Amino acid sequence: MSDPANDWLYDKAEIKEQPFRSPSRVVGPLIARFRSMWNSVSTKWYVRPLLQQQNRFNGLLVERLHDHDQRLLEQDREQTALVHDLAELSAQLAQTNRLLLSIDRRLRRLEDGQAAAQQENLDR
Repeated sequence: MSDPANDWLYDKAEIKEQPFRSPSRVVGPLIARFRSMWNSVSTKWYVRPLLQQQNRFNGLLVERLHDHDQRLLEQDREQTALVHDLAELSAQLAQTNRLLLSIDRRLRRLEDGQAAAQQENLDR
């Protein structure tokens, strides 16, 4: 059973806002601050609800995948148990067939002995 706290898929399910950065050392912080302010004005009110919706969907999808994984593991365990049971039944069937063959041989010998005795009585 996988632990959601240690599952990489759970970690990747949530999309997070990334801070703006600029490679320029001199004006980089100023550019990043301007971009953050512009982002706040122009897109956060539109993008944040989309991120929340996507994160909810991702979380549900990860949970569903986790459920499927658990069901597959359980089915694998059940199949292993069924294979074990089938092997036991096959062994029992083989043993029963050997016993029936032995009984059949003994019955034939008895019938052959009885037929020989009857023939002997007729010959007398």
